Amino acid sequence: MWVICGLITSLVGAIYYICNQESKLTTKVFMVYRGLLVAIMTTPLALACFYIFPWQFYAIAVFQGISISYLDYKYFNAFHKFGAENVNSTSPLSVFIIFILWLILKPNTIGIYLETPMQSLVIIVSLILMVFSVIKYSQQKIGKSCLKEIFPLLCFSAVVDISNKFITDYSEGHLLILTFHRVAITGWIIGIINLFYNRGVSCRELINIKNIRQSWFISLIVVSMVLINISMYYAPNPAYISAMLFLSVIWIVIINRIMILCGRNIPFVNIKLKWILLLLTSAVVMVIATQQ
Repeated sequence: MWVICGLITSLVGAIYYICNQESKLTTKVFMVYRGLLVAIMTTPLALACFYIFPWQFYAIAVFQGISISYLDYKYFNAFHKFGAENVNSTSPLSVFIIFILWLILKPNTIGIYLETPMQSLVIIVSLILMVFSVIKYSQQKIGKSCLKEIFPLLCFSAVVDISNKFITDYSEGHLLILTFHRVAITGWIIGIINLFYNRGVSCRELINIKNIRQSWFISLIVVSMVLINISMYYAPNPAYISAMLFLSVIWIVIINRIMILCGRNIPFVNIKLKWILLLLTSAVVMVIATQQ
């Protein structure tokens, strides 16, 4: 189940990336929309299937909303300081951080890995090769000053990603309902914080019909978050899902080729075929190894 949902999520992520590239929304408007519009879309669903979950669920959801807003702010500043390409080139390292943190938080999983050493070795090597291929195709060298500043953010982001798996422990057999509640709560928090932080955004911009029409692709965030929650619930280690999401680049290349044939193009770096094949092969091997 987690493999299928992870694969679909990577496709949704690719479509979201392309639509975001085509969008004319300003950064400040987008930051507010990505919270408020997501909340507006999912709140009716959460109310329609209202369910009271344990208090731990709400605590984690609030933590996630505040944390994501904080990370948005820090990454936004880092993009201006180091450049988006340089900052994004560090993101694959989060896979290792999540993997290690999960072993620390769930030490019983270490024993599971030790029971099947060869299988575990194949999984770890596959993850390493996936990260390596992503770093290589990004065609950006990771600067030491950038990594020094971004590394704490990567660790904090890893904690937020892991909390996606912990929060599913409180679903009580209502995983989809929990997901709607979680997305609605985090959406309102992210939207309201970004609204107050982005003081340059006017109400006229937010209710502008043209902006609202161009923001339709934000609905893909809802789809993505639902799929990630389901994936996290079934995945043995949240690092597997983080690694699977990098497959979105393959979907982007495929979609880009189709768009070129249709007479259109999207701004995207040309990627050498060998890195695509390495990424795809590593992902396939990892999936096979985890299913044994």
